[in-house]
Amino acid sequence: MVERFFRDMTVFLRDGSFSATRELASSITTFLALHNAQPNLYVWNAKGEDILRKIPRAREAMTSQSKENVFSETAH
Repeated sequence: MVERFFRDMTVFLRDGSFSATRELASSITTFLALHNAQPNLYVWNAKGEDILRKIPRAREAMTSQSKENVFSETAH
């Protein structure tokens, strides 16, 4: 859900060009106002059991990623 929110904000901001931080902040505030004016209920579709089954695979991927980062840092 968080990823979707940031994706939507990125799409909204990508249409603009910002020469100052103040302009970017103003565009983010505008996005938030528009987003909050028409809130959508989030409906969770995944089953809890399916999510729990994915945890070991995710943990293994994070562990191997962490090990790869350590090896690449020591190689330099």
